[in-house]
Amino acid sequence: MFESPRPWVWMTGFSLVLVCLTLGRLNHDLHAGAVAAALLGFTGLAAAMWALWREHGRAQKLNGAQEAHSKFLAAAETSLDAFSLVECVRNDEGKIIDFRILFANANTEKLLGRPRAQLLGQMVCAVTPLKSTGPIFAALCSVVHTGEPLNQEFQVKNASIKASWVRTQIVKLGDGLAITCGDISLSKVAEQHHARLAEFNDSVFQNAPFSIIATDMRGTITAMNAAAEKLTGYSREEMVGKVPLTVLHDERELLGRAVAIDPSTTVEEYGLQALTAGAAAGEMEEQEWTLIRRDGARTPINLAMRAVTSDAGEMTGFVGIAFDITERRQMLDYVTHLASHDQLTGLAGRALMQDKTVQAVELARRLGTKVAVFMIDLDHFKRLNDSLGHAAGDQLLIEAARRLSRAVRSTDVVARVGGDEFVVVMPDITSIEDVEQCAASLVAKLTPEISIEGHQVQITASVGVCIYPEFASDAKHLLKRADSAMYAAKENGRNQYQIFSESMLKETAERLTMEHALRHALANQELRLHYQPQISLTTGAVIGMEALLRWTHPRLGSISPTQFIPLAEETGLIVPIGEWVFMTACREGKAIQDELGKELTVSVNLSPRQFQQKNLVEMVERSLAMSELPAERLQIEITENMLMINSGDNLDKLQKMRELGVRISIDDFGTGFCSFSYLLQYQVDRLKIDQSFVKKAGTDANAAAVVRTIIAMSHGLNIKVVAEGVETEEEMRFLLRRKCDEAQGNFVGRPVPPEEFCEVVRKFGQLVSVRSTEPVSGWVR
Repeated sequence: MFESPRPWVWMTGFSLVLVCLTLGRLNHDLHAGAVAAALLGFTGLAAAMWALWREHGRAQKLNGAQEAHSKFLAAAETSLDAFSLVECVRNDEGKIIDFRILFANANTEKLLGRPRAQLLGQMVCAVTPLKSTGPIFAALCSVVHTGEPLNQEFQVKNASIKASWVRTQIVKLGDGLAITCGDISLSKVAEQHHARLAEFNDSVFQNAPFSIIATDMRGTITAMNAAAEKLTGYSREEMVGKVPLTVLHDERELLGRAVAIDPSTTVEEYGLQALTAGAAAGEMEEQEWTLIRRDGARTPINLAMRAVTSDAGEMTGFVGIAFDITERRQMLDYVTHLASHDQLTGLAGRALMQDKTVQAVELARRLGTKVAVFMIDLDHFKRLNDSLGHAAGDQLLIEAARRLSRAVRSTDVVARVGGDEFVVVMPDITSIEDVEQCAASLVAKLTPEISIEGHQVQITASVGVCIYPEFASDAKHLLKRADSAMYAAKENGRNQYQIFSESMLKETAERLTMEHALRHALANQELRLHYQPQISLTTGAVIGMEALLRWTHPRLGSISPTQFIPLAEETGLIVPIGEWVFMTACREGKAIQDELGKELTVSVNLSPRQFQQKNLVEMVERSLAMSELPAERLQIEITENMLMINSGDNLDKLQKMRELGVRISIDDFGTGFCSFSYLLQYQVDRLKIDQSFVKKAGTDANAAAVVRTIIAMSHGLNIKVVAEGVETEEEMRFLLRRKCDEAQGNFVGRPVPPEEFCEVVRKFGQLVSVRSTEPVSGWVR
């Protein structure tokens, strides 16, 4: 119908259409392209081309919108929070009266407890607990009006909402809001738990009755509680973050301990290293230190230090717990004084005197000076004590101690080592003439009369003196030869002094004879054992027996153990004799128990020299095996002083014997210098109260106090108490009143040969049977 256009017309028109369309597209106005084409007069072709182009544009836009919508839905649905879109609902005046839900994801359904079908298109105030008059609604409106986002946490109290706490993020979107809600209930519970825990920890920290101070790795104080303020005298404001912990400690004490740990320690680090060396190694380090208070006062403290670590195990600082141990120190000093000093006179005891003598000799050896030891024995004291009574005798001893103390220098040691025996140790002596002058002065000071209970009593003393290094090479011989000189003074008429001389270096004929006889006593079968019964103060029955060594010589007759046992100890004969005693006691003890059909404890004394035997444990084990005596029936008695010599080896030997089943008893307890800590360290089964305390307990308040203390302490440690040397009914009644466990002594039964011991036990058995209806306290004869 129409003539076909020429080619150039088609080309020109097509080019113009493209230009127009391009211009229109560049101007983002497709209609402009159409208008341009129409204006050029290419109506038909322009219309066709425009229709094709418009369909192409619509397809591209639709595909892009669908892709963006898909991405939006994927992001919204995979969000861990509840997400929703709302639009404002306004009244005629334009005021927001509600919000309409346009979109809600799956987590919104869970949070509100409703399906989306019931949410979409609904008003927020209708399907949620939100009220249009409430503060949250006002906050939503504020976001729309101001455009400022809202980030806030809310506590939910409505049961329809499946969360107790939510965190909201609300931003403006057109005339509506995009709302994101996260359920933070669990984190809030954890947060509150940690808050309560922190509050509790802070309460414990602040109200603890002991000082707590925390530091960083440099030692700077980071925290301290009220008790620390009270102990140190400093306030937290003065200390925290400002000073190191070392300012509270004695600098010399810190340096001394730091050098002991590491000699290469520098001045800058020695203080902190001394305090935290153990804690830094992962230990709970507990030591005693001297605290320097704000006012300069020095206070002994017990400080436990421990490292503080992070969750990753990294050390971040230290914490120290301290408490004042002034009272404990005073109590320890008091108890130590009781153990090392004579209770009647307050003078040093035997063990302390021996230690002081050793120290004096060692110092004199280094300085090239002399040491004099004076052994003093009151003449005829026993006669005075028996005639005037024990109370008067005690007053006499107290006055003698006072006079001796006033007669010597403050640097000299005055000790009471026996009933009426005193020792004076004088270091730093320059000449023998000075020694003679001091000895004469001691004799003279004791001579004046003493008024006791209306009686004028005059006492004299025999004084023996030995000088180091002239007549003794060590403390042991110094004391021993002073004792020999004292006996020489007594033999020469008393009330005088005697200085040990060269002539006394030779052993007396009697001692040589006894030593020679003792060397053959074992082979000649002159030794035998007697057994003294031990009874229970609860049942009255015989529960054990102590083996006591006896020696009868064909010519010398019966020789007291106090004479030959020290000699055997000194000469080393105690080792073979001791082995014989163990073997015989186990064998005879087993035979006695078999005959009686009753289990008894066999107690055997172990001397200090025997304790040093390398094969001691093997010897005891062999004695038990050969006698077939059960190990738990054997009890070894040692003195408390023996525990303090080579304590490491002693502990090992005692531990091995305990592993055999053997029991351990401490003999003569209260007379030595044993710390109570040894009782726990050595796992003691029994304590035997020394007979000197038992004898005085009825008349001497101090002795009675010692007995009560020992019994109470032992029962607290679950240790049995045996009173030895019970001689009178009065002593027995005292022990019964004090709940002593067991007793031994001549009042109970004298030592008898093994063939007579069974009869002793049977007599006790009959007595128990007859008096079975009476309390034990009524069994005392």
